[in-house]
This record gives sequence, C-alpha cells and structure tokens, in this order.
Amino acid sequence: MFETRFGLKYLHARGHHHLATNRLQAALADFRRCGELMREWSLDLPALAPWRSDTARVQLALHQREAARELIGEELALPGAAGARTRGIALRVLAAARDLKQRPLLLREAVDLLQASGDRVELVRALAGLSRAHHSLGEFNRARMMGRRALQVATDCGAEELCRQLLAGQDMADGADSAEADEADSAEALSDAERRVAALAAMGHTNREIGSRLYITVSTVEQHLTRVYRKLDVTRRTDLPLRLKDGDYSFPQQVTAERWPVGAEA
Repeated sequence: MFETRFGLKYLHARGHHHLATNRLQAALADFRRCGELMREWSLDLPALAPWRSDTARVQLALHQREAARELIGEELALPGAAGARTRGIALRVLAAARDLKQRPLLLREAVDLLQASGDRVELVRALAGLSRAHHSLGEFNRARMMGRRALQVATDCGAEELCRQLLAGQDMADGADSAEADEADSAEALSDAERRVAALAAMGHTNREIGSRLYITVSTVEQHLTRVYRKLDVTRRTDLPLRLKDGDYSFPQQVTAERWPVGAEA
C-alpha cells in the first residue's frame, strides 16, 4: 500500500488521528513521511494531501511558530493551492502562527473560502478561531457573534463537541436561542443586495471592503446598511443577526477573497 497513492491517504489520516489524540511526535512523523513520498513521486499537490498545513498545526502545538509560517508560505506558493478548501485551511493555520492583531483578517478570508468550499467542519474551526481572536482583542460582541455562528454550523454537521472544545471558556449565551427566531423573521424583509451587505458587515468587514467585494460604491454600501438597520431595528453592525435567510452568509460566486501575498513574511 505504501507504494501507491493510497498509502499517502493512509499516512495523512493516521497523522490526523495522532494529532487528535495529542500524540504530536507520531503525527509529525506521519505528515512528514507523507510529504517525503509526495515529493519523491512528483505528486506534491496540496489538493491531494495538504501535509504542510497539517505539519504546521503540529508545530504550532509544539510552539514552533516560525517553522509553521515557513511551511504555510511554501504551501500557498504551490500549484493548486488556490482552491477554496486548500487555501482556506492554510490561511486558518497561518492565522494561528501570526500576531494576534493580524489574525482576524486572515481568518475572515478563511471563513469566506471554507464557506464556499462546503467543508463545514473546517468552517467551524475557522469561525471558532475568529471568535477567539476577537475575544483576545477585547471585541466581545464580535466574539459572541462568531462563536454562535460556529455553534450553529457545528450543530448542522454534528461537530458540536469539537466546537465546544474550541470555544472552551467563552460564553456564547446571552439569550441567543430566543433571539434567533425573531432575527430570521426580520431578515426575510431584506432584499438580496441588502442581505449580502448585511452578511459581510456582520462578519466584521468595513464598508470599503464590502464595496470592493460586491463591486459597489461605499455610498451604496452605506445606503444598504441604513435600510438594513431600519428593517432589523438595530443601530450597529455588531447587533446584526447571525442567521440570514437563504444561505446563511452566502456570498456571490464571482466574489473572490483577497489573495495573501506569496512570500510575505512566510
């Protein structure tokens, strides 16, 4: 088996099992062996097995941040690394290796990409990471918003225990259950354009970033938000609902996340 590509998948999966059970050196050995074989066979493609991202996760657990950043930089420069899932995972891991203030931007892009890829478990990880970053920065409203969204996605895909572990120590209560029904009903009154703007605003994007992503002017963004606030009876973006009808923070397919510069402090 270890002379075929199935051996690569086996090593990659076993490495994840070791990582999940905190056998870090065993995980490191499997991920590195997987990478060695992929390079030897000229199959070093992140879409096949993103062994660098996984090795970087182990290195972060071992407090080797510089080595982790270097590996992620290598991965993002490889052919095929632009895929939504592959890039989203890489940026999520890279965020953990960066300074705290740099994390939200990387994690928001990771969330966008993983939402588009359909990998809900990795989306839970990215949302939980974004919640923790906001919490560490003292942005508690944003932390609660992202934490509740992580719990919502986790509930939909059966990853509640993982989410609880990732958000351990953070309070996601604040009457979220009782408010969700009213928020969903109010969101029905939004137009498609208003819903897209509201979704991005709720994720923490600035008006200029929203305009750039949706190809509209900042003035148009402000007009949409004014109507959104009035319809939802809120006064600021941190009060925007977590559940928006039809797609739950879906974004237009033509909108692409900003690319992380290749070689930038990696």
